[in-house]
Amino acid sequence: MSLSRSATQTTAVRWLIAVGFLLVLAGCAGTPDFAELEAHVEPPAGLEPAGDAELRVQLRDAGGTLAETRATPSGSGPWTVTLRFDRRTLEAASSPRLSAELRQQGSLTHVTAEPVAISAPGEEPVSLPLDPRA
Repeated sequence: MSLSRSATQTTAVRWLIAVGFLLVLAGCAGTPDFAELEAHVEPPAGLEPAGDAELRVQLRDAGGTLAETRATPSGSGPWTVTLRFDRRTLEAASSPRLSAELRQQGSLTHVTAEPVAISAPGEEPVSLPLDPRA
């Protein structure tokens, strides 16, 4: 009886090791491949942001937001921001575009008039001009 019990325990241990190994492999396959995209947000000449100003930069496509970052702008700009996201998300996007908006005193005051098309991260910093909200 002890021989069959030992064989059953050995089989169970081997099965658990195999399942553990497969879980490790699945975890490696599912880890994000992070990429960074740098943007220079260019405010209109003479704009000094209010103390409560919030700058929001978004990478979007038809399916929605792919990445977003928020910053507190200071000085007259340009303001440098970096978006960090999974590279595979960008590769799967149909037509990713980058845009920025500035909120001051609770109101949206400036926006990127024309979002900028993005093809791949790691290229030169993207320039995002801000215009007063119409």
